[in-house]
Amino acid sequence: MGESGCGKTTCGRTVLKLYEPTGGSIIYDGKDITKLNPNAMLHYRRKMQIIFQDPYASLDARMTVGDIIGESIDIHKLMNKKERLERIHYLLDKVGLNAEHASRYPHEFSGGQRQRIGIARALAVQPEFIVCDEPISALDVSIQAQVVNMLEDLQEQLGLTYLFIAHDLSMVKHISNRVGVMYLGKMVEMAESNELYTKPLHPYTQALLSAIPIPDPDESEGRKRILLEGEIPSPIDPPPGCRFRVRCKYAKPICAEKQPEFKDMGGEHYVACHLFS
Repeated sequence: MGESGCGKTTCGRTVLKLYEPTGGSIIYDGKDITKLNPNAMLHYRRKMQIIFQDPYASLDARMTVGDIIGESIDIHKLMNKKERLERIHYLLDKVGLNAEHASRYPHEFSGGQRQRIGIARALAVQPEFIVCDEPISALDVSIQAQVVNMLEDLQEQLGLTYLFIAHDLSMVKHISNRVGVMYLGKMVEMAESNELYTKPLHPYTQALLSAIPIPDPDESEGRKRILLEGEIPSPIDPPPGCRFRVRCKYAKPICAEKQPEFKDMGGEHYVACHLFS
């Protein structure tokens, strides 16, 4: 999680090698896939899929729903024509749509239905790992709950692992086991979900969590909102040292000189901040 522009989507797409990484490594199931060529990556493409953020732009308007879902099956040559059709109908049922929808086009569906089609497409080749790139941000609030509940049910039934990208902090807490907080292209804190929400260590995480609305007026009245001051630096030319220092009230001289490294504060709660060095 993190504010818009912090690099969440870029990180998720780079993990899948939809963007070529400029440094570092991507370890999947014990193997470094960073420098694999397209043919070698095809094996991993089946294991790793993505649900895109925009359900309107991510579906080809010229293709039927059946062809959209079945395209990856065709690419990996997994099934014959009959098995492919059965798989498409099975997936449509799995995401709450009907078999008859396979012959329709994306413009005939609502935003929530289109996102369900996107989820069915991601499931088509029986992946192990799915990047959910803000899959509910473009949907109405009432539809968001339905999609999240469906994702949780599918995870339990199919044994899936999600990388869930979002800026809805309440939703992140609800769906995640572990949470990473990004700021300007860098991970600044990572911990188990309840641990992070009850004991945030990094000043940026504390400011983010203070922005979560509380429905109880008595509880929210005594709560202090942490307001960040200063300009957000350019991600193209970030400041030296800690990238958050220009907005941090706890900044020290070392923050401008050296970039903080991840430190385990116990219980696999990691933070990158000179306050804990």
